Amino acid sequence: MQFSDVLKGADRNEFEQIEGKALFPYFQKEIDVFCSPKVSPEYVQKTLEWLSEIDKTRMEEICRYASYYLRDELENTNVGDLMDQGAQHLESPLDVLNYMEFSFLTIEEPEDLEIPVLNLGGGCDWREDEGIQCLIRNGQIIYIGLWNDYSVWGKYYLNDDQYLSNYVLYERREELRSKAAERLKRKPLEKHCHLEIPMNSPIRTFVEIKLMNMEKCTIREAWARFEKTLLFEFMKDYPELVAEGSDFLYRCFCIEQEQGPGDMAEYIEKSCKWSFI
Repeated sequence: MQFSDVLKGADRNEFEQIEGKALFPYFQKEIDVFCSPKVSPEYVQKTLEWLSEIDKTRMEEICRYASYYLRDELENTNVGDLMDQGAQHLESPLDVLNYMEFSFLTIEEPEDLEIPVLNLGGGCDWREDEGIQCLIRNGQIIYIGLWNDYSVWGKYYLNDDQYLSNYVLYERREELRSKAAERLKRKPLEKHCHLEIPMNSPIRTFVEIKLMNMEKCTIREAWARFEKTLLFEFMKDYPELVAEGSDFLYRCFCIEQEQGPGDMAEYIEKSCKWSFI
């Protein structure tokens, strides 16, 4: 079997992924499909079969969680000023599809060939720059929220401490908020410098998405690893480095780990327009 047998216009892109298009049967429309380099055509075919199993009941469940994501944005931002009244008064969960769409499917290298998984991404009117991501594993929706390039094989999405970012947990948010408050009473939160870093900072994206996923660890563990690096020390002295993009920061981290701090410093000096040394 070839990729062209299962994907329309299959070709290898600049990231060594196989990229093509396939039908999303529920919507009767084609979406983009991105396959990790080590994925086989047979596994792509199997994944597309799982995609075809999404029916009205499953889509209603997806849309219910997505509507919580929309509601949260309407309540906590001024995005409602830019959207029509229908977005604020959905008559049914499926109505949220008027304001969002799933436009691509990511097929990752499987950890278990027999566990059905889907990693869907797309756009939404209430977070146009970031979009939406839906992860389904073994028949359960494990994550819906801001598109963060999360892996469908991640283990932490349903943990209680994810109640603010994972809208699968939205219906238990007050319960989990109370539990978190009780935990803090028993054990005050340790002081970490990253707690003062804005949520939209490239540093947070680098550590809490890229580093966490690549290292397959928790957010706390990712910060602990980062704080032991020379890159972290450089950020204290060079505020310009803090403003660099998350991809650049991750590249610096990898160079320090694989080649050493000297090579990392040289890479920063050659790559940055501002004076580093």
